[in-house]
Amino acid sequence: MDYGQSSAGGERTASAATAAEIARALPAEVSDPTSVFVTASDGAALTAERLGGLSRALASVGGVGQVAPTVLSEDGRAARIDLFPTADPHGQEARDLVSGPVRDAVAAHRPDSTEAHVGGTAAIFSDIASAVDKDLKVVFPVAAALIALILFLLLLFLLLRSLLAPVVLMLSVGLGFAATLGASTLVFQHAAGRPGVDFSLPLVLFLFVVALGTDYNILIADRIREEMDRPGPARAAVARAVRHTAPAVATAGLVLAFSFGSLAASPGSATQQIGFATGLGILLSAFVLSIVLVPALAALLGRYLWWPLRPRPAAGRPAAQRAPERVTTG
Repeated sequence: MDYGQSSAGGERTASAATAAEIARALPAEVSDPTSVFVTASDGAALTAERLGGLSRALASVGGVGQVAPTVLSEDGRAARIDLFPTADPHGQEARDLVSGPVRDAVAAHRPDSTEAHVGGTAAIFSDIASAVDKDLKVVFPVAAALIALILFLLLLFLLLRSLLAPVVLMLSVGLGFAATLGASTLVFQHAAGRPGVDFSLPLVLFLFVVALGTDYNILIADRIREEMDRPGPARAAVARAVRHTAPAVATAGLVLAFSFGSLAASPGSATQQIGFATGLGILLSAFVLSIVLVPALAALLGRYLWWPLRPRPAAGRPAAQRAPERVTTG
């Protein structure tokens, strides 16, 4: 999964028209170069000759089409070298070029007693992508573990009186989050041909899809537990639970999915992605996870799902002590 810049869309303002004209008249790499900024840390003045080795090294990097002459500050203690990559600066190829070969060349060939930094659009998005990837690999799992721990200890264990059932529910919610993020990447990055998904999309999905998916799973699991307290096969109990709970879960899912999905009609790319992905995630949580996957696992595991406090209904207990059968009309 890659990350890209979201266009503003909407009304064509004067600045947007100017940017579009520049993009039409000039190649993207010319109108938006990558810049290397060099500063002297020893107090000595920088010169074009002193930075010549760095310029030649940058020109030899594959993917760099041209290197502009060095621009020196008035006091000679800072300099800028503009690069013109052959790739679109908003695309993944340019971000890989800047974060890899260009920065490696700068680190290896900058003059002694100087500091050098790579800037520009491609460098900015490369750094943002690295930060978001770190969030996905470190921050999100830690947050998910804390949420799971709180839900497991304070809510699900007390509500469902089981150690295994909360694990099943949390794994299904994580599966829904991953499926939604993957489907959104497939639609916007690969099918629509955009540079990548919006940077805020994983966080928004984590907040809404995980929360709503947990709610729906708790509703259906609590009803399954209630039905399994009654005599009879576990599969029959699951069927009764789905029959009574699925309409409420499906209605809530449809209302919220269409409410969030309406954001996809916005001209803004970021809002479109959030609307589509959130609506899809809610539909998956309601109709696939809560109504299909969780009941299917409950039917397969039976009353073992509620280990270690499995429901053990007494088949011979008086009818007056049994939970009354809910009867629907119509």
